[in-house]
Amino acid sequence: MIRVIIDSGADQNEWFNEKYDYGFIPLSIIIDGEVYLDREEITQAELHAAMKENKMPSTSQPSPGQVKEILEKYRENGDQVIIISLWKQLSGTYQVIKNVIDEYQETHPDFQVALIDCNSASMVETLIAVQALEMADAGYSFDEIVKQAQWNADHNSIYLTVDNLDWLVKGGRLSKAAGFVGSALNVKPIITVNDEELYSESAVRGNKRVYKKIVHKIKEDIGNFDQQVICISHVGEEENAKEVEALVQKEIPNAQTMIFEFGAVLAAHIGVGGVAIAALTEEPETYILPEY
Repeated sequence: MIRVIIDSGADQNEWFNEKYDYGFIPLSIIIDGEVYLDREEITQAELHAAMKENKMPSTSQPSPGQVKEILEKYRENGDQVIIISLWKQLSGTYQVIKNVIDEYQETHPDFQVALIDCNSASMVETLIAVQALEMADAGYSFDEIVKQAQWNADHNSIYLTVDNLDWLVKGGRLSKAAGFVGSALNVKPIITVNDEELYSESAVRGNKRVYKKIVHKIKEDIGNFDQQVICISHVGEEENAKEVEALVQKEIPNAQTMIFEFGAVLAAHIGVGGVAIAALTEEPETYILPEY
């Protein structure tokens, strides 16, 4: 059987967790000096609740032992494994997994395992995972799924914005002075990715304007490929995501929308009330619209 594995960089929701049988590599979440294993010792709701209490979480990459244990379980079961990982520019998680795979395959060369860098995080990792899981369920081969997953990782778009600039200040990604001025003026950054980092590519005053802007950007980026899932994610404030969803349904009526909750990694970066939107930028050779 082909098994698809994600890590804490991916966003999830109840539909995703109930629909798919997938593997999970948890990162550790650190809050007030206490360490919790993502989704095993702390839930997304508990993480977001702690952040609403103004607690700043951080994350720590998985241990090699954790990864090896997961590989061993699936190898002993006779499975083929596809791991979709958080972008190596954001975390050392990808490199930890790669090192373990390289070492593991020295003693188990017949074990088929592929590692896909999602080249981003959050909804992009989830989008890639959904398509890989749908293709596995539809009977596509291991090589076909790996090839398509890698292509999807190279053809996507994501935009994020924050509700409160204090989180970027706390995380060291914005100076206190800039954060104070931005908050006073109600300025919201639009954050995206390039080949090296998350960065603020522009700023808009007010939530309504910034939400319209990120939806407009996604609409431009997807071009004619509008019959796809456009994913929206939030940190502890679903109403913000619903506001973005309504704009997508108005501006891109052929698209299917899904709302998710941020996983631990990006939630810690953008803070409570943050919102992201993501989609594929071109129509892939194989695309399966999931039942939602």
